[in-house]
Amino acid sequence: MTIEASIFGTTLGMTRTGEATTGGHGLHMRAINKVRAAGSIARAVEQGVIKDGIMHALVRQGIPYVLTGSIRDDGPLPEVITDTLAAQDAMKRHTTRATMAVLIATALHAIATGNMLPAFVTEKDGSMRELPTICVDSSEFVVSKLKDRGTHQAFGVVTNAQDFMHILKLYVERELTDRRQSGLQVKLRRHQRDRDYREIFARNSRPHRRQRGG
Repeated sequence: MTIEASIFGTTLGMTRTGEATTGGHGLHMRAINKVRAAGSIARAVEQGVIKDGIMHALVRQGIPYVLTGSIRDDGPLPEVITDTLAAQDAMKRHTTRATMAVLIATALHAIATGNMLPAFVTEKDGSMRELPTICVDSSEFVVSKLKDRGTHQAFGVVTNAQDFMHILKLYVERELTDRRQSGLQVKLRRHQRDRDYREIFARNSRPHRRQRGG
């Protein structure tokens, strides 16, 4: 859906304001075909077919992703793994190394991912901590089902994905701004310290004139 939104500005044929579009029911298939014509999601990003969105960011930042399919899938996209066992192995390669998991608005994949997550993470110093797992869904059923299936560390957030993503974006940007400002202050302090050291060194390295006796 994020690819359709980038190409056509719609999600399953609906605009950002929730209005239906003419022929909108087929736009997701047209989006899939555009990606298939490009050869892959990465090539679609390189060619400017996909201009923004989650998949665009993943490709640009070099972040790995796994797309798994089901018997209900349209298309599918070139990178989608349709073999269930192969998809499970691909997901496990990442879940076993996870240090935090955020599962957003996808019941079946959220539960599947939760079943593959370790309950605890070993830190570099050898200590262990619980793996933070956040499940976001508009249905309380999904959150409850995830915990019932064994992901006891999961923290449920019952809300729609859009609101959660807006709040997450706000706090991430705020944190990045604070870090940049902190980094700038540290650089200024280092610059001042280096300048003070240079002045002290310059004063101490000046040749001293010998005073003549009276």
